[in-house]
Amino acid sequence: MAGYHYLVSSLPALSLEAPPPFSPEEFRFKCQGVLSGADLAELDLVLAGRAAEGHAAFSRAWAGGDAQIRNTAAKARGAKLGVEAKPFLKSHPGYAVWLDKEVGDALAKASPLAREMGLDRTRWKFVEELALADASGLPAVLAFAVKLMLAARWSAMQEEAGRERLEQLVSQLEENAAQSGAASFK
Repeated sequence: MAGYHYLVSSLPALSLEAPPPFSPEEFRFKCQGVLSGADLAELDLVLAGRAAEGHAAFSRAWAGGDAQIRNTAAKARGAKLGVEAKPFLKSHPGYAVWLDKEVGDALAKASPLAREMGLDRTRWKFVEELALADASGLPAVLAFAVKLMLAARWSAMQEEAGRERLEQLVSQLEENAAQSGAASFK
């Protein structure tokens, strides 16, 4: 395993509650010339959301854990709505019992926002555990990339942007209704 002691030790602390210090794209640029070609390709797959195509143990485990989280959430949501979840489930390698409990706890939260935060906290905890395989090697770098993407996702969720998007959707619905001859929503 290639050691990336200097890179890993220079990475800043991240949090879901605070904007990340740089974007995932900027992180990728910082890794260029530091990571080996194969490891950089692995990072590219993780950043592109295609970790399942990777060759590193971290990538395969991350893809499997994320699929398990999504499957468990789909089953719980399907049961609540009376919808069969099976067509939406993805097969995945590995299984971590504690992930199902964490997902259940996250989905028990009162608001949709709290549920999503709970699911992402589960993902965060999972990649931190995966990084322990080599705390100064590729697993630590890839775990940081996943956490950076999660932090960037939450940083992008701004109330004003959400309000603008809602207004766009309502306007689009009104236009579609008007075009189809329906009465005005106003």
